[in-house]
Amino acid sequence: MNEGWVLIFSAPAEYQARIADDILKQNGIESLIVNRPDSMFPTIGEVELYTPAENAERALEVLRANNLLDEEE
Repeated sequence: MNEGWVLIFSAPAEYQARIADDILKQNGIESLIVNRPDSMFPTIGEVELYTPAENAERALEVLRANNLLDEEE
């Protein structure tokens, strides 16, 4: 992972992270998907979405506005 990037979203299915990634990109926010499969069961695991730290607050606002995050996150 690049230095200065922060985790802003994770999901059990890749398509969920892809939707979030597409929405961020449509809003001009750089993001990166990282697949973290379980070591014992590669088809199980989390898919994580990262953005540079300077974009994190804006990215979280965009994801909340699109109902991809709960208000508490």
